[in-house]
Amino acid sequence: MSEESGECDICQKPASQKCGACHSVFYCCKEHQKSGWKTHKKVCRPFKVCYDEILGRHLKATRDIKPGEVVLQEPPLIWGPAQVTVPVCLGCGNAVTEKNSRPCFKCGWPVCNETCEKAPGHIPECRYTVLRGDRVSVKNFGVVHPIYQCITVLRCLYQKQFLPEVWKKLDTLQSHCEERKGTQKYEQEKVTIAQFILRFFKLANVFTEEEIMRVCGIVMINSHEVPLTEPPHVAIYESTSMFEHNCSANCTKSFTNKGGVLVAAGTHIKKGDNLCICYTDPLWGTSNRRHHLYQSKFFWCNCKRCQDTTEFGTFFSSLKCQNSPCNGYLLPKTFIENNNNEKGSDWTCTKCTNVFSAYSAQDLLERIGKDLSDMPKGVSQECKNFIKDYESLLHPNHFYLTDVRLALSQIIGQEGQGGLPAVSDEDLELKARLCQGLVNLFKTLIPGETRVRGLLMFELHASIAEIGRRKGDPGDLHTLLLESKNVLTEAADLLKHEPDFIPEGKIYKQAVSNLKELEFVLRTVHKTVGDSPM
Repeated sequence: MSEESGECDICQKPASQKCGACHSVFYCCKEHQKSGWKTHKKVCRPFKVCYDEILGRHLKATRDIKPGEVVLQEPPLIWGPAQVTVPVCLGCGNAVTEKNSRPCFKCGWPVCNETCEKAPGHIPECRYTVLRGDRVSVKNFGVVHPIYQCITVLRCLYQKQFLPEVWKKLDTLQSHCEERKGTQKYEQEKVTIAQFILRFFKLANVFTEEEIMRVCGIVMINSHEVPLTEPPHVAIYESTSMFEHNCSANCTKSFTNKGGVLVAAGTHIKKGDNLCICYTDPLWGTSNRRHHLYQSKFFWCNCKRCQDTTEFGTFFSSLKCQNSPCNGYLLPKTFIENNNNEKGSDWTCTKCTNVFSAYSAQDLLERIGKDLSDMPKGVSQECKNFIKDYESLLHPNHFYLTDVRLALSQIIGQEGQGGLPAVSDEDLELKARLCQGLVNLFKTLIPGETRVRGLLMFELHASIAEIGRRKGDPGDLHTLLLESKNVLTEAADLLKHEPDFIPEGKIYKQAVSNLKELEFVLRTVHKTVGDSPM
């Protein structure tokens, strides 16, 4: 049968009507589609699972997917505290103190209240602690507590022993045990997690050290940081683990208020395209991204962005040529040959014959990076000084300058009292230029990362509205308020999937509120200028 026909999912007769959501299931009539929906809706998604030797399991779109469309939403298989954490409630995941918590009646682990004490997520460590015959006693709060680093692994092991259906899903995930063996982290985890679990919980007759280390790998490779608690916790999701990595991904990841993951299309995705998210910080330079991925996920990225030294013409990792009057930029021949942090190729100018040694480039970037890390945070003048000091050495889009410009775009209007109305005309114009320039850069470099663009456009709309207010002329005000409204509408659309509990979700709510206010103001101004506000 062709791609446009198949067997009816209900009666197996020839059928040509596809499910409109996933385009992967056929029906011979509307009645069968309606009767099959109760079962099919549980697995109806606009992608299919594929496999090849290089990527392993991965996901392909079964139809065209529009930007902003939800691709996947699923609850966690496992959640738990991060490996390095202060004491947290094991029912809700939030930090606890001696004053706002009490020991679980059964096991002694600190919890917020009776509800958290009875939370399903707390069952594994509670049961294992009870079975060991002695309660846990946590007395040091507010500082990193080593006993918590075993919890998430212990919760996975509980599935292996008591919940085989959940364990079956966890067991299919990558652990990279062979690659991890011999690393410093692997040897540390053998002592602090594997041997601790075997001795402290008296489970030597239940699990082996090798089994526990494999689970450590599964947690390390597949867990996602979830910013819905303070501090953030980690969670493992079944289908989300099959999204491949790309440094310029076509999907963006967020979360639901209940801790589920939500993956939406960040760009237009065509049928047959692989679905991908970014496993690292997309605003790091190529070398930093690739080494972080190798250290944390055990693979060297060779995506199109990493292969292109200009990073889609943005020159995001390039240096300025110092040969006067040359206005070219220095880049290595490639970033992907230097997989083991060795010397790599020398950097050459895009316009003249100037050559800059790899060691000199690395040394320069390390010195600038140190200055950036030492720079006082939240001070606009410090940001301006950094840009002035290094704009003669770095491409205007360089990741260090982009980092500082991104911070400066948000700081302006937040220092002191009075907000944006209190800043100078010069700084207000600077904020607007920074936001617009960064939005344009990110549309090229990381078009799927909607969150950062949404935040920038929210800041941009406020700048445009304030500029209009200062113009004085009703006609100019009307024009700029219309522009502000359009920018704000796009910001709200980009942030619509962000949960209420995180800053981006709060800004989305503020954007919706601001839109209503802008529409009211536009109607008022319309009475003066006589133009339609829409």
